Amino acid sequence: MAQGLSGFYGSVFRRSITVRVLIRTGDDRVLLLRSGQAWELPGGVVKGGEDPRSAARRVVRSILDPESDVGRVLVLDYVQGIQGQGDSVAFLFDGGMVSTSVTAFTGAGGEREARFVPLADCGEAWGEGLREAALEALELGTMVELVDGGPVSPGPVAAPSLRRMMPPLEGFSGILGR
Repeated sequence: MAQGLSGFYGSVFRRSITVRVLIRTGDDRVLLLRSGQAWELPGGVVKGGEDPRSAARRVVRSILDPESDVGRVLVLDYVQGIQGQGDSVAFLFDGGMVSTSVTAFTGAGGEREARFVPLADCGEAWGEGLREAALEALELGTMVELVDGGPVSPGPVAAPSLRRMMPPLEGFSGILGR
């Protein structure tokens, strides 16, 4: 029974947090890394005790320069788990612009193959929804929220209700501003 409960609670509370970094060139190319047969944005899993920004910084520094840093969050994507998998939260950080004419390189002692791909040609490498959200965030100077890779449908936003900090007290109504 205890193993069953630990398995249940382990599945309920299991969430992964990942980061990706959008690194661009001045001529609208994006850095992609080969992962098996697929090409994807640089990224990784946020380790225990590590915040998402530090994880993104770690990823960028392992690829480019040990002094590299990341900018603001461009996209936050909440992905609901299916078939027993936990939910995940993915952050896309702005990795800034690099000045280079290089189109491809091998990094980290020959372990990772990388290339700069025109932004218009890289939709399938990181998802059309994510690409469109990142472009919107860059253009508007904001952050875009996604759920399962798609835009969050904006519904009417109600103003928060006024709540009292304290219950009404007899004899103190004038002091509390009622």
